[in-house]
Amino acid sequence: MKKLVISILLILFAISIYGTTLKIWAMGEEAKTLPVIIQEFEKENPGVKVEIQALPWSNAFEKLLTGVAGRQLPDVIQMGTTWMPSFSAMGAFQDLGAYIKNSEIISEEKFFPGSWSTCVYRGKVYGIPWYVDTRVLFYRTDLLAEVGYTEAPRNWDELYDAAKKLAERPEMYGLTFQTNEIQEFIPFVWQNGATVIDENNKPGVDTPEFMEALDYFARFFEEDIVPKAGSGNIFQDFASGFVPMFFTGPWMVSMIHEQTPQIDGKWAVALMPEKITRTSFMGGSNWVISKTSKNKELAWKFLEFMSRPETQFQWYQLLKALPAVKEVWNYKELKSDPFTSVFGEQLKDAKATPNIAEWEKIESIVESVLEKRVLGKITTDEAIKEMTQKISKVLK
Repeated sequence: MKKLVISILLILFAISIYGTTLKIWAMGEEAKTLPVIIQEFEKENPGVKVEIQALPWSNAFEKLLTGVAGRQLPDVIQMGTTWMPSFSAMGAFQDLGAYIKNSEIISEEKFFPGSWSTCVYRGKVYGIPWYVDTRVLFYRTDLLAEVGYTEAPRNWDELYDAAKKLAERPEMYGLTFQTNEIQEFIPFVWQNGATVIDENNKPGVDTPEFMEALDYFARFFEEDIVPKAGSGNIFQDFASGFVPMFFTGPWMVSMIHEQTPQIDGKWAVALMPEKITRTSFMGGSNWVISKTSKNKELAWKFLEFMSRPETQFQWYQLLKALPAVKEVWNYKELKSDPFTSVFGEQLKDAKATPNIAEWEKIESIVESVLEKRVLGKITTDEAIKEMTQKISKVLK
């Protein structure tokens, strides 16, 4: 009887969606590649047409703001993980709790905790992870070997020591950091057991652990181990050995192979250096359903389709985007890849920044003060005082 009822409901649903157009906004290369996968979704849902509008990342945020204000959002939207709290706070997304409760495909335990946390705002789930990324160490194996490292630096002391030795080469540096990029800095904060905002939603920067992380990061600038102006062209600088180490995400693997084939076999990737932990930054993109969508059931069906392991694997094959669904990481194609497997291991210890609406302002504060500290314009005590005062004001 139950099977009969389910069959009838599926037939009624199929009839209800016939002739429906599901509208999606997506960004960058993702938008260009989505039609390849969409064909299968349309085949499974006769009469449904999926319409994708590509948005450049550079103006997507403004486009989304305009869409929210004018209540002109599509059914489904690709959402950068760091944008989730801002738009969740505006009430732009559908609460997905009821859908998840009844789903056999989507549930929290199937995703990485750090990735799932980016979808949760004030206790409600407003998104489903699509793909993830995290940062690891990219390093020149041949140049590290010349200074005595036959494998990547494993901890803070080794990272400093290796970078210091590499920077002693004439007109060369040990690695590169940007002066004001929180995604490069905050992993060191987390690795030392510190945080920017504590569990009581108060500034957490006034701790010995945070100060130690700040001093450690600044030391690379103070001792000219990193170029203060950053890397002009990371591909050329990595190939020439000007900067033999840097931290970045999975998108760089294929780009380095394509743009600097002359160093193939001379570089590798490794987990973040350890202090207390080896925590890295968790990023990526989520799917959300707009609150104003008139096709929420179909939109949810699309989210389930994109969360199937076979779809996630197909997406990995198309763009090398890292799967958000943990099961896919058991596929031999990922486990046997010397580059991808490192990212898979790092994802087990990766965190997202706090999912609060004020985070963008706080991030700007940290980046601004961080730059002054690493360039020697203020002391660590002055940096902590300034961060504490400004963050407190934002959190009031």
